[in-house]
Amino acid sequence: EAIVLKTQPLRSSSLIVTFATRSFGKIKGVVKGVRKEREVRGAHFELFSHLEIVYYEKLRSDLHLVSDTAMLHSFDGLRTNLSSIAYASYFAELADRVLEVHDPHEEVFDLLLFCFRYLSSVKPEHIARIFELKLLAETGLLPSLDVCTGCQKPLPEGGFFSVAQGGLFCTACRHAAPDAQLLPAPLMSALRYYACHSPEESLRYRPQGEANAGLGRLMDGFMLYHLGNPLKSRRFLASIQSVL
Repeated sequence: EAIVLKTQPLRSSSLIVTFATRSFGKIKGVVKGVRKEREVRGAHFELFSHLEIVYYEKLRSDLHLVSDTAMLHSFDGLRTNLSSIAYASYFAELADRVLEVHDPHEEVFDLLLFCFRYLSSVKPEHIARIFELKLLAETGLLPSLDVCTGCQKPLPEGGFFSVAQGGLFCTACRHAAPDAQLLPAPLMSALRYYACHSPEESLRYRPQGEANAGLGRLMDGFMLYHLGNPLKSRRFLASIQSVL
C-alpha cells in the first residue's frame, strides 16, 4: 500500500514518484511511460492518491522501478476546493521531509489516510494540528510535555517552550533557554490533548479560545527551526489565508 507524496518529471514520458508505504517506509520509484498522451495510468500518480503498487527493488540504488498499480482511493472530495488541496499538500510535504527512506512508520501512513479522509468535511486547521502533533510524536520529534527539560520535575498547566532546545521549561529553569516563551494553560492543554489522544478522539476536541491558532504558530516556529528550510506548501498556505 502506498500514498503519493511527490512527483517529478523524468525525461519525456516518465515520473519519479515519492511514496509513503505502509510496510516499507518512504520509497522513490520510477514509473515509465505514464506521461504519454492518453495514458490513463498517469492519473494514479496524482498527489495524495492511495494505491497498491508493485515495484522492483534496486539493491544498489534508492530509486526503484514501479511496474504496476491499482487505485484504492483517489480522495476526490479534498480536491474540490483550494483550502483542502493546500492543507493536503502541506501534509504530504511535511511527511516527505520528516520520514526517512526505508524506515517504516505504519502509524504515519494511517495518519495520512485519516487526515485526507476528513479534510473535506472538518475544519482544515483542526486537522492540521492533529497531523502535526501526531506526526512529531510518531517520529520521535515531539519533546516531553510532562516534565521540565532542565530539572526533570513535573510541569504544571503552564510552561515555557524553547524552539531551539525542543522542550518545555519550568519558571526556575527558563534562564537555560533564552528563547523560551510562556505557553498559556489553554494552549498547553491543547498541546497535551493532541499528543496523548488518538486522531479519532482529537476530532471531537474543542480547544479553548485561540489555543488552536497559538498552537499553529508554535508548530510553524518549531518546524522551521528543526527542518532547516521552510516548506513551500506552508508558505503558500500563509499567502492565501486572506482568501481562505
